[in-house]
Amino acid sequence: MYGPYTNRTVRHTVREGRRVTDGVPMREAADRLGISVAAVRQRIRRGTLESFKGEDGRWYVRIPIVPNAVPDGVPDGVSPADDLTSALLDTLRSENAFLRGEMEVRNRELADRTREVQELHVMLQTAQRLIPANVPTTSDAARADEQGSPRQHTPVAPGGVQREIRPSWWRRLFGME
Repeated sequence: MYGPYTNRTVRHTVREGRRVTDGVPMREAADRLGISVAAVRQRIRRGTLESFKGEDGRWYVRIPIVPNAVPDGVPDGVSPADDLTSALLDTLRSENAFLRGEMEVRNRELADRTREVQELHVMLQTAQRLIPANVPTTSDAARADEQGSPRQHTPVAPGGVQREIRPSWWRRLFGME
């Protein structure tokens, strides 16, 4: 009766104040509703969709036809989807503006930190130039210990007291010096 290549028209009837199709095959009902055939069967079991068995032995589904409902507060000519899209775009634009502001703040902070590092580097170089060349550094004392030289005396410490450099306690304990 109905083949894949036949052009049939769907009749409509009015039941309980709603227009209802006389019936479409399960697959077509699923396509129209945007769900799977299994979901159509589940809705039939739950009673949210009407179905009947046709003369050809196939099951048909009656799909209620709902006129395009426009919620209150939405101007004529604007669909609810357009309103939702507009609201979503506004939200995304505001989030985008917020994130751009955050990026500007972070970029300014990064530039400030870079400037601080450069200033500290200049200060370190200036301090290194001011240190006299004859003052042994800790690395000089460590090299002297490695070479086995006797204990050294550091130059005059703050307060005018000369102090002896002693090996660490663990070197003394294990007899390494």
